[in-house]
Amino acid sequence: MSNIAKKPVEGLRNLVAKTSPRTEMERWFIKRGLPHFIEPYSAGPDVWSRAAPVLVVAYIGGGLHGLDLAHWSLQHNLIGAGVVLAILLGTWMVTNLARRRPLLSRPRQLGRLELAAFLIGPALPAMAFTQWGDAIQAVIEGAVVLTVIYFTTSYGLVPLIGWAASQTFSRLGSVGRVLSRALPLLLLFTTFLFISTEVWQVAGTLQGPVYIIAIGLFFLLGSAFVLSRIPESIRAVHQFDEWSEVATLVSGTPAEGLALPTAGNPMEIPLSGRQRVNIGLVSVLSQAILITIVSVLLAMFFTLFGILAIPEATAAAWTAPTEMNVIAHLHFGGRTLVLTEALLRVSGFLGAFAGMYFTVVLSTDATYRDEFAEDAGPQIRQALAVRLAYRHASGTD
Repeated sequence: MSNIAKKPVEGLRNLVAKTSPRTEMERWFIKRGLPHFIEPYSAGPDVWSRAAPVLVVAYIGGGLHGLDLAHWSLQHNLIGAGVVLAILLGTWMVTNLARRRPLLSRPRQLGRLELAAFLIGPALPAMAFTQWGDAIQAVIEGAVVLTVIYFTTSYGLVPLIGWAASQTFSRLGSVGRVLSRALPLLLLFTTFLFISTEVWQVAGTLQGPVYIIAIGLFFLLGSAFVLSRIPESIRAVHQFDEWSEVATLVSGTPAEGLALPTAGNPMEIPLSGRQRVNIGLVSVLSQAILITIVSVLLAMFFTLFGILAIPEATAAAWTAPTEMNVIAHLHFGGRTLVLTEALLRVSGFLGAFAGMYFTVVLSTDATYRDEFAEDAGPQIRQALAVRLAYRHASGTD
């Protein structure tokens, strides 16, 4: 067959592939943040190449840890920056040399050698300046960047967050009912903490990475409660007794109209480990958006309440002997209202604490859990039904 004859045939095949039910179902999975329902699925060998701009910025930023802006002079830092860039460029050239590429060429594919250079290269300037702590920090930050990039790409976190947010805001009525039940007691409890001297002495004096780590501990503890409930949640929605039930659930999806079996047990197709993680992420993010809203609202409330009710002298006494950093003054109602750095720290601290408390309530209280499950559960159950139809249509069941 000539090339001219082949092109129309190939074009027709591509058109059929683009509009096939299988392709539409795969797009449906990706849109809902469930890429691991696609079988076989891979994040793609070019995931690192597509993330190259982010990696370059992180690579240079990690190398700049070798500078000391606080103690070096401007001239010293400029010379140090030149040394940093020279070392980073040298590492890049060595990698190209090992790959037998031109020294200054841009790699089209990033493999293990390039990723190893991304981890080690930024630490070399700090090691050259004998700043061992900064070198370790550069390696850790590089590992975190690589983990975030791969995890975000592999599990489709960007479309998942968008889908979870749309689902949350589409059911504002039920979300409002959950909040109206939990917020009064939560607000009363945290308000007494807010006017406690000990909280200001602890949270108001935390700074830098220590403050972030303290906030992160609340996040980790709350996540642990949510994750502990995921296996039970999956079992509750991943039960299909008959294929007729699957056919009903896929109505309105790309799997609608597919020829499904009329006999047999759909539960003969178990979920893989990654698919369970994917469903867990859907469940976690659906709750995380609601919990974030609660945390932000409470942090904003405490900030406003603190501006109105906590004078500068009181805040200074509570956080003594720490120097009080006043961000803004406002004269209102015959008194001076102040926004202090300590107030922002305490408000953020209590907002994170309230988010953890709200997470525990959602995870352990049957009333709140059932209220939330009535909204998120059907969405996950429908996705599981589409997966069964997808596997049957693909011949992988």
